[in-house]
Amino acid sequence: MTFARKFKPQSLAPGRGSANAREALDCIEENSPLGEILQKAENSLHLQQALRLSLNKNGLEKAVDLVKIGGFSEGNGELKIYTNHSAVATRLQQKLPSILLNLQEQGWAVQFLTIKQSPKELSIDSVKNANYSEKPPVFTETAQKSWAALLDQLDGDSPLKAAIKNLLRRRR
Repeated sequence: MTFARKFKPQSLAPGRGSANAREALDCIEENSPLGEILQKAENSLHLQQALRLSLNKNGLEKAVDLVKIGGFSEGNGELKIYTNHSAVATRLQQKLPSILLNLQEQGWAVQFLTIKQSPKELSIDSVKNANYSEKPPVFTETAQKSWAALLDQLDGDSPLKAAIKNLLRRRR
């Protein structure tokens, strides 16, 4: 019996009540090659949650959204972690023993972690800063007068005076 024959639209199924989604997933796991893929996807999701918890325990809360699970090899216990940011990768490398210990305490058979640069297909986007806007802030007339007054108070050829001159020249 093929997979398609087991599932009929509910209106065609004789004397059958409403279908339960868990029963359908159990049937897929037992009778289809998709079952193995479904199990790997569930394991990856649970492992990502375990990694989030481990990062939170190690003070890396801000890196949680910048790190993704690449793959877990149960045979040798290797877990690959991907990130786009070299600073995050460096910090993860520093906290590697603690992260590994936390994952092992959660029941994962991780023996070592590998941190890699994220491929383009994984598309880990950095967290967008809500305060950042494309347009520069408005440089009002009052602000311009205040900077000009400060410029008059500075002496000589100091780097600060050159920077303020440059600021006033660009904002006009």
